[in-house]
Amino acid sequence: MFRPPLRFHPNGKFKIMQISDVQNCNGMTDRSVDLICAALDKEAPDFVVFTGDQIKGYDPRFYLGSKAAKDRMTRNTIAAIIAPLEERGIPFTFVFGNHDHDCPTCEAEQIRIYQESPLCYTQDTPGVPGYANHAVQILRSDSDAYALNLYMLDSHASKGFSFESLDPAQIQWYRDTRDELARNNGGRFVPSMLFQHICVEEIMELFEEVPRGTRGALEGFRNYRGKFFVLDTFKTAEGSFYGELPSAPDTNAGLFNAAAERGDVMGMYFGHDHNNAFHGKVRGIDLGYSPSAGFTAYGPGRKRGVRVFSFDENEIANYQTWVLTDAQLLPKHAHLPWYTPFADRIPSSWGAAKPLMRRGVMTAVLGIAGGVAVVANRSLRSR
Repeated sequence: MFRPPLRFHPNGKFKIMQISDVQNCNGMTDRSVDLICAALDKEAPDFVVFTGDQIKGYDPRFYLGSKAAKDRMTRNTIAAIIAPLEERGIPFTFVFGNHDHDCPTCEAEQIRIYQESPLCYTQDTPGVPGYANHAVQILRSDSDAYALNLYMLDSHASKGFSFESLDPAQIQWYRDTRDELARNNGGRFVPSMLFQHICVEEIMELFEEVPRGTRGALEGFRNYRGKFFVLDTFKTAEGSFYGELPSAPDTNAGLFNAAAERGDVMGMYFGHDHNNAFHGKVRGIDLGYSPSAGFTAYGPGRKRGVRVFSFDENEIANYQTWVLTDAQLLPKHAHLPWYTPFADRIPSSWGAAKPLMRRGVMTAVLGIAGGVAVVANRSLRSR
């Protein structure tokens, strides 16, 4: 699959847009299309990175009808997602999210559908566990030297109430690719960004553990069960927001430590946790999120949006990043699906649901106890 090399502009600039969790089925909602189109027109990015859950693979419509009908639905969904880019001639790549893995159309076929677009830079690296693990290089404006590299990693599928960890072979592929790029770059490690759907556990270092009942505190789950956290505003950038705790796999595969070994990875950015749009530095690496851009699953209301990265080839490590939200880009009620406000109130995970269930049970118990007390009181009064 030949694609022309990506290159910084003569002014030394290059802009990337991250779009995550579109989560659509058999096309796209008008609101998602409007949001993506408005963001593309405002920022005119040179490249787009989709960080997973492009497809709402668990949608019941994917499990009706023949295999041909399901594959046709997948094709229609992918076509709708990339149509705004094709209309504007913007190249792109993607990683899979856990719900892309849920789709009945196999991952290899999904990749082939995307690759039918001449703007798709996604590749599947043979022998590396998962799908669509690859790297994309952007050249300097004035030479064929590497200015920037993007690592794209498959963070795999759901695993019960948790998520699969990266395979050690994927981390070794990262190391091998890093070293090969350095050999081809005169021995200098290439400044890089890493994108995958599900976050690394180290992003929890951007949170502060606080006592139960602290304003804004969220209860942890899985590895952080029984603890409460708020986002540390001293460690995160201005304008950051969160609505759920990071949902990393139970087992830490060691990707962050590998990425920190040589200082080539400047930032690691994720999707998956729809309500989050913060970023901050952890041991020399920026960790952050793009919020959900889709309106058919839960999300942060009108804070749904996209993340933008602006690079200067002469100050590559001093890149700028910001989030553009639905509220900034679009009128309040244009094409908003009627069920979106209800979806926004759905717990973001099993871990987030359990405290609500406990409160629901407690409310029910107190209600029943109150009812019994009222009846008993009336009974005593009637005697």
